Amino acid sequence: MATVKFILQQPYKAIKKKDETTTTPKGEGAANGLKRGKILNPQETRLYMFLIIDREHVVKVKTEHTILPKDWDFKKQGKHEKIAGAIEFNAKLAALKLTMLDKYHEIMDKHPDITFPELSDQLKEYGKRQEIPILTNDVSFFDVLDLFIKSLEGEVTPGTVKKFNTLKKTLTMFTEESRKYPIISFSNIDHNFYDAFTGFLRKMKPRGRQLTRPEGMQEGLLNDTIGKYIETLKTFLTWAEERNYNHNQTYKQFTNFSKANRKRKATKTNDIVTLSLSELKQFYSHDFSARPALERVRDVFCFAAFTGQRWSDIERLDKNDIHGDVWCFNAYKTKKMQEIDLTGYAAPALEILKKYNYKLPMIALQKFNEALKTAGEKAEINTPVKIRRYVGAKEIEMTKPKYKFMSTHMARKTCVSILLNNYNINPTHVLEITGHSDLKTLQKYINKDRQARREAITATKSITETLTVVKDVAV
Repeated sequence: MATVKFILQQPYKAIKKKDETTTTPKGEGAANGLKRGKILNPQETRLYMFLIIDREHVVKVKTEHTILPKDWDFKKQGKHEKIAGAIEFNAKLAALKLTMLDKYHEIMDKHPDITFPELSDQLKEYGKRQEIPILTNDVSFFDVLDLFIKSLEGEVTPGTVKKFNTLKKTLTMFTEESRKYPIISFSNIDHNFYDAFTGFLRKMKPRGRQLTRPEGMQEGLLNDTIGKYIETLKTFLTWAEERNYNHNQTYKQFTNFSKANRKRKATKTNDIVTLSLSELKQFYSHDFSARPALERVRDVFCFAAFTGQRWSDIERLDKNDIHGDVWCFNAYKTKKMQEIDLTGYAAPALEILKKYNYKLPMIALQKFNEALKTAGEKAEINTPVKIRRYVGAKEIEMTKPKYKFMSTHMARKTCVSILLNNYNINPTHVLEITGHSDLKTLQKYINKDRQARREAITATKSITETLTVVKDVAV
């Protein structure tokens, strides 16, 4: 397996024998990379990167990094942690190391019969391009972001495009308020940028959904939201790198959540808000005849709750996709064929389709969610719900009637919860119905109900209840 090692060009300076007393005390020299008759070079020296395939095949790549040998940790292959700028310096080396290993594996996968000289030439040329990026002064960071967003149109859902437009708007706000980053370039997106940007998001002034929090707790985005911003930024930077706009790979080390926030996320209570089976029945059977607009919103929501499908697929439903009691379509997000049986729990979905002649009455998403909350309130879906979120280390606890949490996505979550908890459908079947890709995604929907767990195990049979002791009969 190939490995990468960094070597200083001139780590030592030879000394005359009479000056040998100037070396470090006995025993300390080896720990600092010293050899007898030499002292650490007092001048900065260049770092070379060696990609080692085996003892006879080593690719030597010149880097643009220099360092004082006394600042170099020979054992850990990086700048001593206590030296100023060590984190950023070591991050750049780690990114360079990762880049070269990725490129090596890419070349070997595409050309398994390549000769070592050819491999060496390609890696050296690639390493040179990483260290001395091609200047693209005519195209700014935000110009490239605009190109990226434009490339998404028609390829992804409008909601995904909106997500990247929101990223652009927020980054623009960041540059307007940041003294250190009035201009964002690909080269200055490092760990310091990450700290500054996430810090900005944690202190963002109240807007949108932040205003629904209790007074005094509205400032700053939730940790989950900040994680989504970082994930979105990384997606764009990957696209830019693939197209040779971005030559800085530090972003690959960014995490969506800090260690502390990952712990909070892992230990927080399961506060996914869904309708219970009885609440769904109550909502579906409520008489909205005096408010036809709310009735239409209710019906579309319930259709989604009965089928468990993504909103993008519900919006695109076509009468030709219905074959008897089966809804067949290619999912917009995954591009996979879905076959949804409109029977049993999902049977009311077919009745809803017939009610509207197989054309669901869709309206703009924002207006739909507003009307849905009104419908939920009218139907008295008002069970108190307490949820807990974090902005950094600050805990925010909110208690509201359930209808205030109602949205299009709640329908899909409600379907998953009811199938798993009320009907005990095999999780594999639920995955096939909803189009989720991972069983771990479903785990958070399973109720952690002590009494329900006891009732479930009590309902099983002990094997001793059916055992019959048969004695051997002597022959």
